[in-house]
Amino acid sequence: MRVAETIMNQYKATVINEGSILDMHMIAKLIHLGYQKLHVYVDTDDEIESQSIESVQKEYSQNINTMKNVLRDISAGKNLDMPTISNVSNMMYDRQGNFVGVFACLNQLRDADEYTYSHCLNVAFICMFIGKWLNFNSDEMKAVLQAGLLHDVGKCRVPEEILNKPSSLTEQEFEQIKKHPVYGYRILENVKDVRPTTAIAALTHHEKINGKGYPLGLKSEKIHLYGRITAIADIYDAMTSNRVYNKKSSPFQVFGILEDLMYGSLDPELVLIFLNNLAGYYVGDRVRLSNSMEGIVVFINPRAISKPVVQTNNGVMDLLVPAYNELHISEILHN
Repeated sequence: MRVAETIMNQYKATVINEGSILDMHMIAKLIHLGYQKLHVYVDTDDEIESQSIESVQKEYSQNINTMKNVLRDISAGKNLDMPTISNVSNMMYDRQGNFVGVFACLNQLRDADEYTYSHCLNVAFICMFIGKWLNFNSDEMKAVLQAGLLHDVGKCRVPEEILNKPSSLTEQEFEQIKKHPVYGYRILENVKDVRPTTAIAALTHHEKINGKGYPLGLKSEKIHLYGRITAIADIYDAMTSNRVYNKKSSPFQVFGILEDLMYGSLDPELVLIFLNNLAGYYVGDRVRLSNSMEGIVVFINPRAISKPVVQTNNGVMDLLVPAYNELHISEILHN
């Protein structure tokens, strides 16, 4: 069912937005809030099914396998299969109205062995939603989605034993990794139906606002907008995913890292747009704190998004106040 009213908690924080598709994740939030009924829109079964989390998950898994085949073909020396990439992009774009379903999917399907392939899909989805929050038109949203989907294609030219090394990289190995933006640009620059901005995003997504990034050392506005957007999506997804050499961090831990990176590395305006729109998704979620206590996120602190207000059995804890400032959310507990 599609929710016909915006649901807020006692702190006036939005828990569920009007128009969202009800799923078990949302139902659990409603139960915690004491709701027994709510208004829903009357839609056809076909409309609901096309936007259900099960439908998103099925399509997502299919697209991982598709991207696996495309990227392995490039590693084997074949050309980029743009008709297939365009088909995946179109399916993903059709999900742009279902933010809740997509992020539920991204949060649940985190297989370290499939990271290389799921990462490109996740970054593309995040780029698309950032574009939506920036009020991009449909063509711009499709463009930044394609940029996210292909931002790491240059890693197909990096030896697999370096990409999947379970221990720290040597200086020489890291220099190999740092070449992937240039490799990506060269793969993409002359491929028909690849937008020029996609190649530029692949080249610039590791640049930093202070000029200390790579491969060109560009600063501020000289970094293309899509490169700055992709950089945020890339970091968020990488740090919230299990990888062969690193365990995932909770979204709120990564929010804190992104808040720190606003000062020198990432575009601060884009980071705030991303955090302000995404953090609200977790209001009403059960979480585990770094002291092992469990609770529910009831309010997002606008001055420090990584430090929300959490309702526990022992009372309300505002992680921004000095008494609780050393605590952080270590895990989102899925119902």
